[in-house]
Parts: sequence; structure tokens; C-alpha cells
Amino acid sequence: MLTIDILNLSAAIAASVYYAIILYYFIGLGRLRPGKNRTLHTISVLIPARNEEKNIGRCLDSVLQQNYPEDLYQIHVIDDHSPDRTVEIVRSYREIYPGRIHLHRLRDFAADDKRIAYKKAAIQLGIENSRSDLIVTTDADCTVQPTWLTAINRHFSEDVGMVCGLVTFGKDTEHSLFHRLQSLEFLGLVSAAAGSMANGFPATANGANLAYRRTAFTQVNGFTGIDDLPSGDDDLLMHKIHRTGKWKIRFTAEKTGIVTTQPEPTLKAFFNQRTRWASKSTHYGNRWITAILSLIYLFYFYLTAGLIYFIFFDPHYLLPPVLFLGKWLIEFLILQKACALTGRKDLLKYFPAAQFFQILYILIAGFRGVFGKYSWKDRVTENRLGKLGK
Repeated sequence: MLTIDILNLSAAIAASVYYAIILYYFIGLGRLRPGKNRTLHTISVLIPARNEEKNIGRCLDSVLQQNYPEDLYQIHVIDDHSPDRTVEIVRSYREIYPGRIHLHRLRDFAADDKRIAYKKAAIQLGIENSRSDLIVTTDADCTVQPTWLTAINRHFSEDVGMVCGLVTFGKDTEHSLFHRLQSLEFLGLVSAAAGSMANGFPATANGANLAYRRTAFTQVNGFTGIDDLPSGDDDLLMHKIHRTGKWKIRFTAEKTGIVTTQPEPTLKAFFNQRTRWASKSTHYGNRWITAILSLIYLFYFYLTAGLIYFIFFDPHYLLPPVLFLGKWLIEFLILQKACALTGRKDLLKYFPAAQFFQILYILIAGFRGVFGKYSWKDRVTENRLGKLGK
């Protein structure tokens, strides 16, 4: 009996911490403000690409159509050993837009083996071969709005070292319930990131819509210390910059700065992506973040086991459904605000199904992210534990 009491108390404490974190992010969303900077910076747009022959053309077309002054930004595509027509397509664009589009091939500088973090190496190569005040990154399977760079630049006041932005899935890419569940779940992740940054304690970032000062990148020695990890070119770098105490991290929540990407086509691809993201969880260099992530994982595990026990064995064991209802309500608050922020209120009708989908995928991807392996861009990576940090 004592064991059950301790379990129930622990679950209640974990739930309270979780609710407080989500509420904290919700409050942060209300603190987001438009950027006010009017100084125009020079910008290098970096686009790492591997096997993106189907997407790179659309991506380049969208970046080329910016309302930002043409003489203040250049585009750098860094090819990561693509065996398809990615390089050929970029070369054709370079011929049409000489001086505006630059192509760098990672194979000319590093072999295609397992000794490096390819995406970080690609971004590093792009930074070394560009000259600008700001580094802006997006992915080759993304499209951006004509106002994208303008929206980012407005947040770079003198004390800002990094700016993150909204990433959503395009409606035209959502062809099934599975895609729409991904879209809603992804909005939850993005809104949590936005809320944390608005509160001054950034948690996560997304390299599909990310910008930082070249000076800030240099001051933290770039990817040094995290360059052996396949993932983390976004949030691990963000934490390095934030820890200096010299720079503020901002989030551009304006619709004019939204970047659009695509949902994963299959369940296998989805789990590989989420496992890759989860593989960073023990490498943040902050034991508090690791502790909170572990607590959330255990809370989700308790909810799953508790609901199964409630449904099949003891209908009088009400704590799991009560805590699940609390999770339901607090997450609906933040997702409702996120959907309004991005103009995607149509996704809220999938919220009930997304709740069960989210818990199950986090339990699986979270475990695989620490103890398993994943395949990404035709490469298999085995995860390893990181140091807890301070």
C-alpha cells in the first residue's frame, strides 16, 4: 500500500511540474512581440542539401523572391554527397543567377564516412565561404515567404545573437490523417520553443528557420564540442550562445516569417526523424533540462501504464485518467493559441487523436533516441549518452 501511495504521489508531482512547464510556455506566447530593428544587415542564406532533387528547385525559387534588397543577401547551397541530381539542379540555378547563388560540395572537403556530423560540417563550410553579418539557415525541403528575411532582420537589435522562427507544414502537403496529426503535434513543439524564448529561457530551436550573428557563432567557437553529434546544429548551438550571457535569443512569431516544410510520408520515416531529434536530449550540457525531459518521459510512461490498468483491471483507479484530463486541458490551451498564431485552427479538430498519438510516439522515440539508432538520409547512426553538464 505504501508503494502505491509513493507512486501516486510521484505521479502527481510529475504532473504538476509538467502542467507548470506548459503553462509557462503558454504565458511566454503572450509575451511575443514584433521586431523593431530597422538596420539592414548583410545575410548569407545557407541551405544544406542531400538527395533533394525533388525539393531544391522550389526552395531556391522561394528564397530568390525575397523583398529584402538583393545586394544584401546571397544564397549558399552546400551539397552533402548527394548521388542524385541535386548538384546539377543547383548549378543550373547558379548559371541563371550568377553571384547570388553559390554551390559548395562537402565531398571536396570531407569523405562520406561516419567520422563527422554531416549537417554541421555543411553549415560550417557555408559559413567559411560566405561573408555577412547574419547567418540564416533553412532546409532544402522547405519554402519561405517573400517577407521571410525582412521578418528575421527586424528582430536583430544590437543585443540579439540568435533569432528562431515559425515552421509549419503546408496544407497542400497534408494528404492523410497521419500528416495532419504530425502537423498539429509539430505546432506544439514550435509553440513550446517560442514560449520558452519569450520568457528568456530558450529550450529548443529548429534549423529550418534559424538565424544568428556571425560574431556570436565565432565567440562560442561554432560547433566545437558538439561537432561529433549528427544532430543539434540548431538547439545545441542556441544553448552555447545563450550560456555566454552576452546575447539575447528572440523568436519571430509574425506570419510573414513562417517557413513551410513537409510531413514525413511514412510512420518509419517519422520515427527516424523523431529519434534523431530525441538523440540530443542528453547533450544539452544542462542537467536541469535533462532532468525535466526525464521527468516528462516518466510521466508519459505512467499515464500509458496507468490508463491501461484503469481500463482493463481497475476502473476505480482514477488518478491516471484525471492526470490525463489535466494534460489534455493544459495542452489544448497552448495549441489553441499556436493554431491561431499560424492560421491553422482547422487542425484543432484532430486534437483528441493527437493526444494518444503524441504519448505513444514520445515513449518510443524517446527510448530509441537514447539507447537505439536511426536512419537519416541513407545513413544509420547509433546514439550515445551525453554528459549531464551543470
